[in-house]
Amino acid sequence: MRLRRGMTIIEVLFAIVILAGVMLAMSRFGQAFTRAARDAANIAVASDLATARIEAIRGHATYGTLVSTFNGTSETSAGAANPPMTGHTGYVRTTAATRTQSDTTDFVTITVTVTAPVLSRAVRKTAVIAAFR
Repeated sequence: MRLRRGMTIIEVLFAIVILAGVMLAMSRFGQAFTRAARDAANIAVASDLATARIEAIRGHATYGTLVSTFNGTSETSAGAANPPMTGHTGYVRTTAATRTQSDTTDFVTITVTVTAPVLSRAVRKTAVIAAFR
C-alpha cells in the first residue's frame, strides 16, 4: 500500500471554494460596516448642529421675543449662522418656535430640524423653554 502525500485536486477545490465564500462574506461585511460608520458620523454631526442651535436659543436674553426672533429661520454653512456651521457644507438647520400661553402656563417649544443630502432622514431636536418668573 502506497502512502498518500499532499492533497487531492478535489480537496484543493473545496478549500478554494470555502476560502472564496469567506472572502466574499468579509467584503460585504466591510462595506456594510463602513456605510454604517459613515451614517453614524453624519447623524452625530447633525445632532451636534441641532443641539448647538438649541443652546444658543436658550441663551437668548429676552423670553418674549423668542418666537419672533427664531421661528421659521433656516441656516446653512454659507450664511451667518448662530452658532456657526462652517465646515458642514450641505447641512441645513431650520428652527420652528411656538409659544403656548394660558392663565396657568407660558412656554415656548423650539424644534430644530437638520437636513443634508448625506442623511437618510432629517434629525430633529425639541426643547421647551419656560418663562422665568
